[in-house]
Amino acid sequence: MFTVRRKSERGQAIVLLALGIMGLVGMTALAIDGGNAFADKRNAQDAADTAALAAALAEVRGNDSSALALSFAAQNGYDNDGTSNTVTYHNPPISGPYTGDNEYIQIFITSEVETFFAPVIGVETTTNTVEAVARAKPPTTESLYDGNAIVGLSPDNNAQYCAFDSGHSNAVEWTLKGGGIFSNGCAYSKNHDSVTLPTDPAKCVTAVDEAYNFTCMQGGQTSQEYSTEDIAAMMPPTPACNDTASGGYNVPDNPSNFTFENGVYCVSDFDDFSKEDIVLNNATLYVTDMDFVLKFAGQGGFAGTATTSGPYEGYFLIIAINPNTCGRFQDKGVQVMEFRGHADAGIVGTILAPSACLDFRGNSNGATTHSQIIANYVTSNGNSELTVEYNPEENGEVPVPPQIELAQ
Repeated sequence: MFTVRRKSERGQAIVLLALGIMGLVGMTALAIDGGNAFADKRNAQDAADTAALAAALAEVRGNDSSALALSFAAQNGYDNDGTSNTVTYHNPPISGPYTGDNEYIQIFITSEVETFFAPVIGVETTTNTVEAVARAKPPTTESLYDGNAIVGLSPDNNAQYCAFDSGHSNAVEWTLKGGGIFSNGCAYSKNHDSVTLPTDPAKCVTAVDEAYNFTCMQGGQTSQEYSTEDIAAMMPPTPACNDTASGGYNVPDNPSNFTFENGVYCVSDFDDFSKEDIVLNNATLYVTDMDFVLKFAGQGGFAGTATTSGPYEGYFLIIAINPNTCGRFQDKGVQVMEFRGHADAGIVGTILAPSACLDFRGNSNGATTHSQIIANYVTSNGNSELTVEYNPEENGEVPVPPQIELAQ
């Protein structure tokens, strides 16, 4: 009788046990070493972001942005030792959408993370590389209201109450050079011959609502509507208005001398200037009067040059904002300036009167050159002939703070 002997299976169990242990080690390595690598990458990204923002701040302040970036990276655990980690600084960036742009700073951090279990499967270290890009735009200035020569800030959209209105006389002639018209509501011209605009289509008429009878760019060309808060934010700082305010002084009641030189002059009773000749030489008038009616008929009017330095550089006349804006010139509301007769206005510098009505009538042949006229309503009628030649270098600007931010 034959006996069948079966082979032993004890060796197979050892192989299966070894494979199970290897799988368990692999899973443990993935969980622990992978978690460590992920945590390091997150920390490295935080360090890179912080270093980039610190470098951007140093850059706009004129400090050593590279040294500060390395310092902040080291404080967050990445000391650029060349072995466990490297930190590199680039201004401008050497890759990505901001390559070559000096406004941006790029930080790379590469780190080596030692593993604990992964060496069993032949992985000694893992490598992380992260990147951060920050914008470092220095403080600057920009033109008021996009550099338009005429700005009407009333939001009215009725053709009879437009923020800019050339009037209903065929004799009215506006000639604009260097800048166009912006209306926070609608803009109206009697006909296509009433207003001569620059040939540059970007400097024609821009209105939040309708623009009537202009030779270019009819209304509704912009979604930019300026709110009350926007308008207030563009006002220059209010001077102290005492005897030493900003290098100038208060204008006394019933002044006898209407020539102002080299300073900022505070005006509390603007009606005293009505029908007088007012000349500014390197000066700015800052009007705090909330209610006035100013008329220039026959002789009388403004002329001269704005301040050429300091916070009021380029501002010829500033009128503080009355929350109750001048409804329109015809209603004779608060803060009304009326140029009539042969009033001339040879002005260099910005007239900033956001809540006022400014009207040119009669034979106002003002040489309103090299100026920017900003009011709640800017209107004209009669035989007005006005030339406004806007040059941003001669007019007021609004400061723009530095921009420090991580790029998307």
